[in-house]
Amino acid sequence: MRNRFALMPSLAAAFFFLATIMGGAETNTAASDLPAFLDTMTADYYKPSMTVAMGSFTYADTQLPTPFSRWFEDELRKALAKTSKMKFFDKRVAAAMDPSIRAKYEEFFGAEPVDSLVYGRYKSDGGSILVTISITDLATGQLVAERNLAYAGSLLPQGLRVEPTLQTIQAVSSLASLADGAQADSSFTLSMATDRGIGASYRDGESLSLLITCSKDAYLKIYHVDVNGVAQLIWPNRFGGSGKIAKDQAMRFPDESDRFKYKLGAPYGTEYIKAIASLAPFKTREPDFSDLEGPATLAIARGLTVESAEATNRAEAMAVYEILP
Repeated sequence: MRNRFALMPSLAAAFFFLATIMGGAETNTAASDLPAFLDTMTADYYKPSMTVAMGSFTYADTQLPTPFSRWFEDELRKALAKTSKMKFFDKRVAAAMDPSIRAKYEEFFGAEPVDSLVYGRYKSDGGSILVTISITDLATGQLVAERNLAYAGSLLPQGLRVEPTLQTIQAVSSLASLADGAQADSSFTLSMATDRGIGASYRDGESLSLLITCSKDAYLKIYHVDVNGVAQLIWPNRFGGSGKIAKDQAMRFPDESDRFKYKLGAPYGTEYIKAIASLAPFKTREPDFSDLEGPATLAIARGLTVESAEATNRAEAMAVYEILP
């Protein structure tokens, strides 16, 4: 299977913030460091301390990652270690925000209880980048706090891309729905996320895994689309996989028992995973881990023909992630 799937300036030196309390008018333009800023977010938390898992940060309302995502998450990890109230749980569990996945992956948290998830979004605003940091209590689902930061773009690492590329936006749009109107049953749903959640970022050499659930017994295909728009069938594959997913099954791919890992590397950029579940068996199975001919949307669609026209309902899910050096 192909590989798929520098020191930065100090955050304290790079940002000034506008601290906003959930839409209130209170602001503060004084320079500060991020650990102190995070401490203000948890000042009213009902417990004396909280164990925090790292979620993902994505661009505006697109749920798409960019290189800024990982840079900010890395800085946030360092800041969390210096706060007075927050203990960082060093495992990415943004998928916990999806209840259909979280309930079936409790082992993902390990023995240590995780109180909260920190995640957010960002957008360009003239010469600045506005970042919204949110903290949610995982036990109750309630928002603990939400604050805004504004970064001076001139102080960020040179060449750090903040916005998704036009190519990424177009690819997401074309891959969004491939079932050609076949889904008629609203109770038939497929959920999928990477182990780091929606819009995750990975560095060269890191491994990715998928967390998948389905609301019905179904046949399943999983495709990978690389940065150049080339599609491959990655499950089922020569190493195993029944091609089926059971109702409410907690499926992890690759599983710990699989003889391979989904290791990521160059070329860098945005990649996609597309999963299709069908109530009827698929008529064909493409060669696994082999480039499929033509644009990804057409290449995947060719493999979605089913054996029976009586049960053509299909459900879809997509994961988008960024690979960085």
